[in-house]
Amino acid sequence: MSSPLPSTSSLWPVANLKLPERLMVVLQPVLGTFRSVQLAVVLLALLAAATIAGVVLPQEGNVDVAQIQKQFGPNYAFMKQLGMFGVFSSFWFITLEVLFFFNLLIGSFKWLKPAWLAATQVAYVPAAVMALKPAAHSLRVKAGADVQAALAQAQAVFKRHGYHVHVNTADGQLYATKGQWSRLGPCAAHLGILICLLAGVYGSFTGFKAIHMVAPGGQFQIPSSAMFATNTPQPWWFGQIPTWTIAVRDFRMEHYENHPDVVKNYYSGLDIVDGQGHLLKRQTISVNHPLSYDHISIYQASFAPSGRFKVTVDGQPRLLELNQAFNQRSISVNRLSDGRTLIMFPFFANQDPGVTQDHAVFFVLKKGEGDLPQGTMPETLKLLPGASGTLKGTHITYVEPEMQTGLQIKRAPEVPWMYLSFVIISIGTVMCFFSQRQVWLTLAPVDGDPSAGHAVMLHPKTNKARLSFRREMLAIEAALVARLTSANPSERSG
Repeated sequence: MSSPLPSTSSLWPVANLKLPERLMVVLQPVLGTFRSVQLAVVLLALLAAATIAGVVLPQEGNVDVAQIQKQFGPNYAFMKQLGMFGVFSSFWFITLEVLFFFNLLIGSFKWLKPAWLAATQVAYVPAAVMALKPAAHSLRVKAGADVQAALAQAQAVFKRHGYHVHVNTADGQLYATKGQWSRLGPCAAHLGILICLLAGVYGSFTGFKAIHMVAPGGQFQIPSSAMFATNTPQPWWFGQIPTWTIAVRDFRMEHYENHPDVVKNYYSGLDIVDGQGHLLKRQTISVNHPLSYDHISIYQASFAPSGRFKVTVDGQPRLLELNQAFNQRSISVNRLSDGRTLIMFPFFANQDPGVTQDHAVFFVLKKGEGDLPQGTMPETLKLLPGASGTLKGTHITYVEPEMQTGLQIKRAPEVPWMYLSFVIISIGTVMCFFSQRQVWLTLAPVDGDPSAGHAVMLHPKTNKARLSFRREMLAIEAALVARLTSANPSERSG
């Protein structure tokens, strides 16, 4: 006699989990709320809106705080309190991530159970039960009295069509399935999302970012950067800050051949040095080619004038620095050895309105020449980088402005886990495009007498691609009829 459908509790990982009854009374409404689809939709919408805000609004650590304050004016303090300039590390965003994690985790045990069981269980359908299935039908052929031989013939047919076949000879039952792995697609996608959420929360409590401008020959440690910020406030942050030093060997810019005033790329030669001065790593970085060391990435982010300028005065190299202000403009005032004063006004095309070329304007003043009659303009010398000229008997070469490199330093431990989660989600999504095809076959004795032969009953089922499955089933049924007829030619039904 056919056995009933086997219990599936052992196939579902948490089916046998038993909790005290009183605890279940308390947990049931909580679990019901957490696994609701409505909560998932609300949390997803809030996370999407927060992500858009984090992309649209400038985020501290990526943009100078002073620039953000200037942009938002009196609204800056209020928006900062809301965490709008650090969205992805704000406590409300982390709270949304945690809530969505538990919503997805708890809900997965309910939502994914049918898919998991369909992919992993092997269930046989007795003849009495199959007769009640709307899609079940009998083939126009009878198998002989030898159940084992008939099942072997059927097994060969299904295997030829790529099915995994399970046989219960004692009860005359067969279960064939193909593409059962596709039912695990939602499970894989959910797993990927859970990993992504965990990685995001972990990165919030262990990551940091910093921005620092440094001239060639300079060095600094990460905590002393001009802009250094942990992803969450220090009392809640439990990451580590390295003690090694970043030294800048050199900085150079590459320009387009046809547009020498346009920068094509820029490069910084960096050294990572420990406290004893030992070189840990050396690399030249450029845009989109960072230096990675000790789980920290150093990016080439920007460049800007350092405020120092290489010039030669009467053949003597000098490094001029901006040390005074004139009409809200920084200038360099330097005393020469013969008592004269050299004044330089630098101009930059990307900083000064109306300026199309980087250049500098020089003044040379002799002692007592500082007070000129009103409306009188002193003699000046305008030089482009690399050009030379003579002013009041002083030969000046404007070699170049010294540029400083802008480095962005990030510790983002969540990034590799994010990539892994995206791969898993993509694989799970692709798996969902395929169908699972299941066929149950049962041999039922004719009129209850096994010696009179067996009727062949089929119950096909698929979750998608029904037209192609129907075509395949027609081919399988034809092959079954041919096989069973050749094995038992005297047994044919009308």
